[in-house]
Order: sequence, then C-alpha cells, then structure tokens
Amino acid sequence: MSRRGKPSVEEEREPVPLTEEEKKYVKDWQANPMRKPLVKKVSVNFSVGASGPELEKARELCETLTKQVPAEGKAKESVRGFAIRKHEPIAVFTTLRGELAKEFLKKSLWAIEDRVSSKKFDMHGNLSFGIDDHLNLPNIKYDPKIGVHGFNTTVVLERNGFRIKKRRIRPHKVPMRHKISKEEGIAFFKHEYNLGVE
Repeated sequence: MSRRGKPSVEEEREPVPLTEEEKKYVKDWQANPMRKPLVKKVSVNFSVGASGPELEKARELCETLTKQVPAEGKAKESVRGFAIRKHEPIAVFTTLRGELAKEFLKKSLWAIEDRVSSKKFDMHGNLSFGIDDHLNLPNIKYDPKIGVHGFNTTVVLERNGFRIKKRRIRPHKVPMRHKISKEEGIAFFKHEYNLGVE
C-alpha cells in the first residue's frame, strides 16, 4: 500500500466495470488490433503566470519529473492587471512519447486516484486533467528549494492510419469512421488504465 493507504502504481486493482457499449469497442479492438487507439503523446504544462525564480523552480521540477528539458511558454498578450508583458515567459512544458509517456501517465492518474470526470475528455477522446500538488505523484519527496507546484497533463490519442493527414505526399482527411470519439476514448482509458470515469 502507498503512504496514503491506496494501492501503489504497480498493485493490481479491481477492474473498472464497462458498459455494454464500451464492451463493443473492446471486442472491435480484439477483432481488429489496427483499430485500437494508441497514446500518441502526453503533454505536461507548468503554468506559473510570471517569469523569475518561480518559473526557474518549475523548470527544474518539470525536468526532474519528466526526464526531459522543457520548453518555455510565452504570454500571447500583455495583461496589465497581472503585470504580464507580451512574449514574457510564464510557463514551461514538455511532450512525452513512447514508453516514457505511458509511464508518466500511469503516475499522473495514480496521483488523482485513478478517477476523472467525463468532462475532462474532448470530442476526440483526448484527456486533460490537472494535478494540484506534484507531491501526490508516487515516490516524490518535498524539496524546500522548489516548493509545491501543480501542473496540467494532456493525453492525445491516435489510431494506426492517422498519418495520412500529415504526410507530405497526397495527404488526406481521416475518414469519420476511423476517427476516435469521446465514448471510445473513455472506453480505452477504462480498459487500458483501469480509470474510473464519473
């Protein structure tokens, strides 16, 4: 068990029940593995709202958690009330792919106790959620030099064949029947990551 009395990331938990419609998606993936959604990327964003020492702390923390050097996010316009100037660095972010993305996703879902609202999914089945305290991630200790930071995580799904819309020669739109819906995205996360969706 974890320090908060809940199963660790590696521990097996009771499977999240699927609806009849979600079971149909799973059967479709089993019959045709090429139609099964895949995690394309996981984007991690620390929005500080100002440049300076706090942004540097967020940069250091982001690099520690993701094992990648983050990029800077700059303000698109000036906001006088918050003393933000246009093009001022106010956030750091990075994008994870492959096994590193899946590993970080599991830890992030564990931090929110493997439960999200269905409102966190967009119409293409992509998932976005926030973590208020990075200390909720497993095996993370408090560092007084960095403090406590929250961050946003966005998971983008794709399916084999999506490359046709981005290829240089003869690009095409992805047919509607091949796109991922919100319902299929929810079914994927429930089945693959045992995620409770409310």
